[in-house]
Amino acid sequence: MPLLVILLLTTSSVGGAFNFPKHTAVRITNLLESNVDLTVHCKSNDNDLGEHTIRPREEYEFDFKTNIFGTTLFFCGFKWSNEFHWFDVFRTNRDDCSSCFWSIIEAGPCLYGVDGICYQWNKH
Repeated sequence: MPLLVILLLTTSSVGGAFNFPKHTAVRITNLLESNVDLTVHCKSNDNDLGEHTIRPREEYEFDFKTNIFGTTLFFCGFKWSNEFHWFDVFRTNRDDCSSCFWSIIEAGPCLYGVDGICYQWNKH
């Protein structure tokens, strides 16, 4: 009977119903052109990582395991000067990275540096 359960889970994962949890690291680097501190507050449905202040050119990093359903989502609020924006720093259906390195600039977050893939901020 246990072999049947393993076979069913393996078959289901191929079809996309389940995903094996994978370890993922998210790194956020403050590259704001105004050279000011960046306050970051990241959350998922299950975890509130609290507020962290990132000085210019410094970084904040956290890691987690994705869930088996393929629905892991981490979003962060970003504050500096009189600005506030938010962005999904990890979405299973968008991000296929085990090390997601974000650079934060005024225009928006960039995955893998300002020469990488840059996004606009989420709409409020």
